[in-house]
Amino acid sequence: MKDRLWAIILAGGEGTRLAETTRRVYGSCLPKQFLGFGQSRTFLQATIDRLAPLIPPERTVVVVPSRHAGVACDQLREFEGIEIVAQPANRGTVAGVLLPLVHVLKRDEQAQVALVPSDHDFRAPGIMLEALERAQRATRNAAAKMVLLGARAEAAASDLGWIVTKGIRGNDAVRPIERFVEKPLQPLAEQLFDSGALWNTMLSVCAGDALFQLARRHVPEQAAFFETYASVCRAPHAAAHLTEIYNRLRPADFSRDLVAAARGLFATPMVGAGWSDCGTPERLAAALGNTLAPAKTIGLARAV
Repeated sequence: MKDRLWAIILAGGEGTRLAETTRRVYGSCLPKQFLGFGQSRTFLQATIDRLAPLIPPERTVVVVPSRHAGVACDQLREFEGIEIVAQPANRGTVAGVLLPLVHVLKRDEQAQVALVPSDHDFRAPGIMLEALERAQRATRNAAAKMVLLGARAEAAASDLGWIVTKGIRGNDAVRPIERFVEKPLQPLAEQLFDSGALWNTMLSVCAGDALFQLARRHVPEQAAFFETYASVCRAPHAAAHLTEIYNRLRPADFSRDLVAAARGLFATPMVGAGWSDCGTPERLAAALGNTLAPAKTIGLARAV
């Protein structure tokens, strides 16, 4: 079963949320996924390291901004067989998912796909891998079109997205999703926390062809563009065709326009995984165990 699971590593973000922090620490605004903040591995490298027991580099596709493709190639040189796909421009997260999905399905039409952000942290990554396998079993057995991994909430955070599930309970259950709540006001966040709702980590597993079907239904314009790209993505003129597509493509958000609009989705909890999106200076420092000191004291990101 594992040999059908592929990873799409989402490294196409521009780092706007932590731009001021990276400027202070590094003197530049290189996106967080390409930095280490005093660690020996960058976030991107650590993400691929973390997945290796379940998904090897040769079944991993990384999507990056074209202007940072050189940095990505340098940092991922050690991962034999990994594929890096560069976006000509930022057109939202739907494009950031569908572009690498085309490349996965060209190599394996029956692939199941794990969508994995490149800039998160886990205190107990083994628990995350167990949840990925649980999600894969559910999608493989047609119990769910898509299974999202939700982290057991550790606080009533009002700046994170939440998943409310229904029905089955249990730390290893795969539960139907009742609704999503995005960045609630504090009183609602406290209610969600008390009720056992999950933090939305954005990790998910879905059969590749089923994911494209969801795109056709909920973001048909974007899906149509990438279906035309799929017909030429191995041709010599593929890069020019992709640039033309991105020039015409309207931005769309994967979470809002596809996931939140879809029906019949499921979630599975990660209890004790110690997940953090590292999306604020405070959460970043807490996850990495440092105080985000200036670059001269914590070192620059190491390119391999």
